[in-house]
Amino acid sequence: MNAVMSTNEPMLRHHDLLIEMGSLEMAMEQLDERNQAEQGRLRPRIEQRLAHIRETLAGMDD
Repeated sequence: MNAVMSTNEPMLRHHDLLIEMGSLEMAMEQLDERNQAEQGRLRPRIEQRLAHIRETLAGMDD
């Protein structure tokens, strides 16, 4: 069983990152519903996390 899990691990990690990226993109779309202070606090954190995920995904394609 462990051999199967380790074989699928990169695929599962890729899938998890895509799901997280989708959630973050939805959060970005909903930022307009928040007040300016929350937008200013949340936007950089979300953008930074999205950039990190994109970088990680790009490295997985190599």
